[in-house]
Amino acid sequence: MRRSSHVPAGLAVLFAISAVPDAHAQEVRLAAPARTDATRALAAFLERGDYELWPRDTVLVRGDTVRASVLVLEASVRIAGRVEGDIYVVDGDLFLRTRASVGGDIAVLGGGFYDSELAAVEGRITYRPNERVRVRPTGGDYEIITEVEPRPYMELDGTYGVHVPVYERVDALILGWGGLVRAPHAPGRPELEASARYKTGPARFEGSARNSWYPSDRVRVGLSVSRATRSNEGWIHPTWVNSLATLVAEDDGRDYYRADRAALELEWRASTPPIWEDAPAWRVVLSGGWEEARSLDARDIWALFGDDETSAVPNAPAGFPDPNPAVDDGDLFFATAGFEWSSRGRGGRTGFGLGLEAVHDDDIEGGDFSFLLAEGRVSVRHATSWGHAWEVFAIARIDVAGTLPGQRYSTIGGIGTIPTLDLRSRRGARLLFGEVSYAVPILGMATLGGLDAFVRASAGGTWSDGEALRIDESLAGGAALRLWDFQLELGAAVGSDSRPDDVSVVPFLDLRVRRGARPTRMPRPAPAGS
Repeated sequence: MRRSSHVPAGLAVLFAISAVPDAHAQEVRLAAPARTDATRALAAFLERGDYELWPRDTVLVRGDTVRASVLVLEASVRIAGRVEGDIYVVDGDLFLRTRASVGGDIAVLGGGFYDSELAAVEGRITYRPNERVRVRPTGGDYEIITEVEPRPYMELDGTYGVHVPVYERVDALILGWGGLVRAPHAPGRPELEASARYKTGPARFEGSARNSWYPSDRVRVGLSVSRATRSNEGWIHPTWVNSLATLVAEDDGRDYYRADRAALELEWRASTPPIWEDAPAWRVVLSGGWEEARSLDARDIWALFGDDETSAVPNAPAGFPDPNPAVDDGDLFFATAGFEWSSRGRGGRTGFGLGLEAVHDDDIEGGDFSFLLAEGRVSVRHATSWGHAWEVFAIARIDVAGTLPGQRYSTIGGIGTIPTLDLRSRRGARLLFGEVSYAVPILGMATLGGLDAFVRASAGGTWSDGEALRIDESLAGGAALRLWDFQLELGAAVGSDSRPDDVSVVPFLDLRVRRGARPTRMPRPAPAGS
């Protein structure tokens, strides 16, 4: 992109006049069909043809008026006068000076826009600095090229398709492999994602597949089928952290069930890449389908530092260290709506998500389990102006109507939620949980990494019909070795005990990752670049 160069005010009119005859004789066209909202608007602007072409650095001085729209190509333009039409800038810079006036819209694609609070714009402003466009002269005319990164026909997950191994108490070691194939030049740019997993505990294979089509860059239509082990506690720790805790200390913080699922998905998302550097990312997903759930028994798995103590989980079989609660086996039909939004800036990240799931009980044993379940999440981390950092996370799940089956229950307790409670000692149909953390860097920076001293207050509870909500609390503190969103914490916590009216003090070692805001039932995003 050319950088701006000052043009003496006395020459500004000469520049404009000398440019006009050539401008009308030159054609400007898109080299390929428009794929984004911004380039589609540009295509419509070019189709009208009622514009002046400015392919050179130009200054419009105060008092001068252009009685037409303006198209700027690879140039820097400074406006102090009035443009009565629209201004479209492609791979260039637009500066609005004090008392500049624009009678139409402004669209800047792939360049810089520098506004003035005292300038007047009567139309809409569209600023897309990350739009991948460039200008190519062709035989006296111009082509606008939309630079789209080529998408490979095949992508493998992880390293050569191999997934990170998973270790948990119902399936033991799980080994997986997967990848994606796409037809990027076919109508709808179809993709097929597939994965296979071998579970060493039950010695069986399972897998999943998802077929996606893209009517536009921001809309995806999909069909997915899967047989998988599922959990409602994925928000506490990522799967790889939970696997590590299970392998080292037999501290599996999740309850599980097996589910066969088939679903249709409709996704609408923000522009990718973002329309500007700090633009928020968001997704709206609607889905509907069928699920068959089955209970899973826990296994006596091996761990480096495991023990054989009896679990504090209510109604645990005598002498069994780590049971997995049964669910209500059967079939159901579901419809979900999910929304997630996140923004990342220089000082931190903010995200929230909302989800709804409506279920019709088709054939679940033990009663009528039709229900409406709502979930909300908030996740915030920011650095203060004095170099410290604060973090807030909250999640709520409420059955708005009906009765939840066991496969929609929530569990908390132990490291990652309320450290002073026994692992998974609170379970119910409804969930409230929140925590607030504050960190003071000892070495390094709050926005990057280093060694922190931290304090964290946590509170939460679960309950079901006929039970009163009991809120458990803990206050923790210690030292954390942090790198961006990863924290290795060593500390101690004081707070509620699993036994009523008692208080515990426990040391802990925890590996934490910033928690996301995507609701549990919301389908995961499409692969990057799709």
